[in-house]
Amino acid sequence: MNLSNPVLICNENEEFRILIRDILTKNGFFHIMEASSEIEARVYLEDKRNFFVILNSKLFTREMFDLLKKQKNYLVFVNNAERDTVTITSKIGLKKILSYPIYSRKIMKKIGSFV
Repeated sequence: MNLSNPVLICNENEEFRILIRDILTKNGFFHIMEASSEIEARVYLEDKRNFFVILNSKLFTREMFDLLKKQKNYLVFVNNAERDTVTITSKIGLKKILSYPIYSRKIMKKIGSFV
């Protein structure tokens, strides 16, 4: 993945966005945008820019999935307890899932797999 591509972090939790932004910044990503709701995320994604999207599963809807498919790379974070989310996303073909707990090395390895 090209480090100059913008990254869009979509999560309603500000601490999560800060944590992910810090991990990405320390690993060379500097074009980072944030969205705290599905509506904000859609504004970015409907612009059709080439984002790498990191999305919380709570914001994952069929409409978001359609927008994500237009992006080259994306990850959806799910809680281990969210078995229904994993089942639903698996049924519609989503294989780009990363579960909690969050570890810097784990995130960067998953992002690196998109290169």
